[in-house]
Amino acid sequence: MSDVITVITSPPFATIQDLGRTGFRDSGVPVSGLADRESGLMLNAILGNDANAAMIEWAVGGGSLRFDCATTIAVGGADAIISVNGAAVYPWAPIVVADGDELRIERIVRGRFVLIQVRGGIDVPVVLGSRSTLLSAGIGGLEGRRLRTGDRLPVGDYVMATRNGIKPAHHLNVDGPVMVVRGPQASLFDDAAWATFLSSEFVVSRASDRSGYRLDGMTISHSGPAALPSEPACVGAIQIPDGGTPIVIMPDGPTVGGYPKIAVIRTSCMSRFAQLTPGDRVRFAVD
Repeated sequence: MSDVITVITSPPFATIQDLGRTGFRDSGVPVSGLADRESGLMLNAILGNDANAAMIEWAVGGGSLRFDCATTIAVGGADAIISVNGAAVYPWAPIVVADGDELRIERIVRGRFVLIQVRGGIDVPVVLGSRSTLLSAGIGGLEGRRLRTGDRLPVGDYVMATRNGIKPAHHLNVDGPVMVVRGPQASLFDDAAWATFLSSEFVVSRASDRSGYRLDGMTISHSGPAALPSEPACVGAIQIPDGGTPIVIMPDGPTVGGYPKIAVIRTSCMSRFAQLTPGDRVRFAVD
C-alpha cells in the first residue's frame, strides 16, 4: 500500500496547494496556489522537498490527521496549537512521526492559514501544470474540492537535497505597514484620496476569502468612472469599486478586472497580508 495521510476530522476549510499554475492567465485561469508562499517555501526547504511540492493549506478551525506511514513532517504559517499523539509540536522544525501517529490542530491562535507538509509532498494529479486546488473551477488538489473527513492523501517523493540549519523569519511577527507600489489607475486618485489611503487603518472584512479580501474602513474616492473596460489584473492588486471600499485580489481571484486599481501589494509583503484574518487591521505605505 502506498504511503498516505488520512483526514480523521476535517476543518471547515482545507485544500491542497503548491506554488500555483502559471501560463494560463490569458485563458482566464487564476494562478491559485499557496496564499502564504513564503511559509510554503520554508517548509519545503526544511524537509528537503522540491520547492513546488504540494501541501495542505488548513484554515478556519481545528481537526486531525493520521499518518499511515513513518515519515517526517513540518508545520508553519499561522500560529496554532498543534500536537502529535497529545504532545505539543512546534513550527519550523522537522517532526518525525511513526505509522499511526495522529496530528491534531486544536485551534488557530493567530493568522489565517496553517500549512502542513510531509517529506515528499502530497501526490495528487497535476492539472494545468499544478497540483493546486481551484475551487471555482473544480480542478486540482483532491478532486478539485475541499478536504473531507475520511480523505486519503498519497505521499509523493518530490525530494531534493536536504538543507539543514534553516532559521525562518516569522513574517506574522513583522510590524509596520504593508508596502505597495502605485497601481495602473493611480492617476485617477487625487492627493486627498492618496492621503486617505495611506493614512487610514483598514479592517479585513468577514467577506474575504482566497479570491479577494475586502477592507472595511475609510472609503477612497476617485475622479474617474467606477467601472472601466476590463484589463488584466494581478494578485495583490487593490481595486476601488463604486462605494470606495478596497478589495485586494488574492490567488484564486479574477484574472481581469474593471475597477480602478490604486495600488498593488509588493510580492515581498503578500504572504504577511494573506495571513490576515477578519477583524485584523492593516495599513499601507509606498516606499
